Amino acid sequence: MALDTLQNQLQNLNLVDPEFLPFSPTEAAKRQHGTFDDVPRYLFRVFTPKSQGITDTSWTKSMDARYGAKNSWVDVFSRADQKHTAQMLHRHLQWWEGPDDNLVSWTSSLLFALTYIFHLRANTRDRSTFGNIYLCVIDTSSFPDGAFVRDMDLIRFYRSADEGLREFERLRSRKRVGFTGYYYFGEYLSQGALKIEGKCQIVSARDIIDKGLYDIRSEFREFANWEPKLRPPWAKPVIELRETLYNKTERSGITGKGLQAAFNISQLFEPNWRLPIVASLIALGPPRTNDEEVLLAFRKSIFTGHNRENCSPWRTKMIVYDTPPEVQEYSVIMQSIHRDYCLRKLKESLGKAESSLRQTIMLS
Repeated sequence: MALDTLQNQLQNLNLVDPEFLPFSPTEAAKRQHGTFDDVPRYLFRVFTPKSQGITDTSWTKSMDARYGAKNSWVDVFSRADQKHTAQMLHRHLQWWEGPDDNLVSWTSSLLFALTYIFHLRANTRDRSTFGNIYLCVIDTSSFPDGAFVRDMDLIRFYRSADEGLREFERLRSRKRVGFTGYYYFGEYLSQGALKIEGKCQIVSARDIIDKGLYDIRSEFREFANWEPKLRPPWAKPVIELRETLYNKTERSGITGKGLQAAFNISQLFEPNWRLPIVASLIALGPPRTNDEEVLLAFRKSIFTGHNRENCSPWRTKMIVYDTPPEVQEYSVIMQSIHRDYCLRKLKESLGKAESSLRQTIMLS
């Protein structure tokens, strides 16, 4: 273990990329856990000017990187004091303030990210207006391996060093009483400074709301009226919103107005980002009941064949274990779009072949 750590420290001294700090688990850690490289294609982050770290169109930086702390370029797997590192991780995941924090949070759940917008609006430590709260979306396929790690993988690596972290792991796998959903929100982490220029899209919460967010889930309108407090709601409302995703028999289906709102919001993003954004929004529910209506919407000319090819399971990586239901729903939608596209292409090819064959027969 000590030899692995020393080797990683030497690698960090010589191979640090100025555009990101990779998570470099030891060979022993890889053998024990084996899932450190499992990252979904799209991740979300919500931030404000008052966030501890800093995010803009070029960089996202942890609190330590923002202020130039000496450890901001030291990989968490290379740190000698495991207890101190475990405590830093625990504080970060609990959103507690502390003397150091070299981590940046992301989520695979758009539902979790959007609910956080209203949490920040009501949080007396922030209280940013919707115009100053931003949603950042990144395409992880544009980053080198090791740029991100799942929170649970890091928790399981460090849990032996801190009792608080062990208890937090138990919370992540616990159901809320009276509900189907767990306190797990698809969180991923980057560390230090990460250059995101050209690999991200950033839009304001104000613009998302104005384009019709409340037509997708009316509960968000209620969230906008939360009373200011030190610890406003966040996790519990997400679990409540998820409940309709678990109940297959009571799915009311997204309304036509909600479907149009999803497309309107997608126009805030550049063309190649629009299809996955629409799919993510539709996945929030109330879930669809008419696949054909949704598929017809995705056949619109605003999407190219390349956009639809990117819906394939090979290009839209999805993690199976512990995946939140809204992310599973997104995966189903993306696969349906890809399947529909492939079938229509096949029918088109068969039609052309049949026409060519008929013409050949007529001329012979």
